[in-house]
This record gives sequence, C-alpha cells and structure tokens, in this order.
Amino acid sequence: MNRSSMTKLLKRFIAYAIDMMVVILIAQSLSGIPALNPQLSNYNKYYKEYTDLFDTYGNFKVSLTNDYKDKKLSEKEYQKLMKDYPEYEDILRKKYQDQKLTEKEYNQINQKIDKEYQESYKKIYYKVEKNSISYFIIYLVTVLAYFVGFNKLTDGQTLGKKLMHLKIKNNKDENKSVSIWSYLIRACILYQPIYYIVKLIGILTLNRSNYYTVTSMVYNIQYYLEFLIVIMVMIRVDGRGPQDLLAGTRVALYDRKGKEIKTPSVWMSNRKLEQKKVVEEPNE
Repeated sequence: MNRSSMTKLLKRFIAYAIDMMVVILIAQSLSGIPALNPQLSNYNKYYKEYTDLFDTYGNFKVSLTNDYKDKKLSEKEYQKLMKDYPEYEDILRKKYQDQKLTEKEYNQINQKIDKEYQESYKKIYYKVEKNSISYFIIYLVTVLAYFVGFNKLTDGQTLGKKLMHLKIKNNKDENKSVSIWSYLIRACILYQPIYYIVKLIGILTLNRSNYYTVTSMVYNIQYYLEFLIVIMVMIRVDGRGPQDLLAGTRVALYDRKGKEIKTPSVWMSNRKLEQKKVVEEPNE
C-alpha cells in the first residue's frame, strides 16, 4: 500500500477511536447524573456484585491451578483455599474428604465452579442490564446527536475527523451535501445503535435466558460486521466500507490548506508500474 493510502487509513482509525471516546465519555457523564438516570444506585449495586463475582471466580481458578501444579493439594493449601474462598467451601470439602485431590476430582471442581459461575453470571448480568435502560437511551441519543446531528451541522466532520483532516463526502456529487438519512445509515452500521436498540427492547420484553441468547447473537453479528468493515476499507480501491456503499458516501482526506489529497489505491499504483515497464522495455 502506498504511503498516502496508509496515512489515510491510519487517520480513519484514529478518528474513529477519538469519536467513540467522545461519545462514551458524554454518555457515561450524563448517565452519572441521578436526575437523568434514576436507576443509577441499583446499577452500581448490581455492577459491584458482578465485579465481585468475576474477581472471586478468577482468583479462585488461578489459586487452585497454582496449588495443583504438583498434582496434589496439601492440607495447608486446602485450608488457605477454604479461608480465602468461603463461596466454594462445600465443593472443596466434598472432594477433599479423604485429604487428597485426584486429577479427576480436580477437573470436577473446575467444571462445577465454571457451571456455577455461568449461572450466577447470567442472573447478575440480567439485573445489571435491567438497571441500564436509562444508559441505553442516553447512549442512543448521544450517538444520533453526535454522528447524525453534529455531522450535519459540521458538513461531515466530527471532532475526530476534524483533527485528522478527514471529511464525509457525497460519493456521486461532491458539490451536494450529505443527507441526514445517509448520516443515519452510517451511524447505524458503525456505532452500534442497533445493538443497543435490541438490548433495550429485549430487556423490556424477554426473560433472562432469551435475553442473553438474543443479545449474544446480535453482538456476534456486530463483531463480524465490524471485521468486514475493516477489511473492505483496507482492500477496496475507493476505501469504502458497507456504511459508505449503503449511504452513498466516501471519506476524503485533506491537507492543512483544505485541499483534498487523492489517495491512489494499490491497484492503481501497480497498474502505473506495469504501464511504465511496458513503455521502457524495448520491442523485440
């Protein structure tokens, strides 16, 4: 890839990171205001339960693994585990009744702990999400205000794009401004509002099991979509991803004087080299 194309690609990634940090910072700041987020206290309560569960589970797994490296569990190690992790006393006691821990029993403890963690995680995760409704709404409003409204006001330049000298342009007619509809399409593909809409509707209508299944599925789809966007932006001649193809837009790079920098693709560069080679080779 030529230097100008690499520069533009790097600037697009940096601009994306800056804009996402701006949106997340705004959304989290607003959701920290009790008047805008009446669920805040309950959210903090259940989120602490979630982090405590995760820390206890992770630390116990690490401690047990380290203690069992020599394929045995001493009485001293057993007593320390019982003291440090009372949540798992019953499981340990049942397997250590004969004062030894076989490899089979060690694996059974891990399987039991993993199963209990998954069950507890889903319960607490659902409670956290139940008390995140206000945040979901705030995030959606922030994304639409920033990536649609602000983009329209600034003619295609968010803070990240402004800093990186990038601009969203109409792909068919450079003299025509990008429509709000096009900005909305780009926002829906790039910045996860659909995922948060699914979470919002799901937490209001689905039970714990179905909610976890649906949101996990949509999250995976979003992940693969983001991967596709990166690949297309990197390999396409025009650097347009699905968001640009559907919205009829492209991202342009400008110099400090406001003049657009044309970024030839790898394909164009190779064609020029081939043409030059043909001209320079003597005819046989």
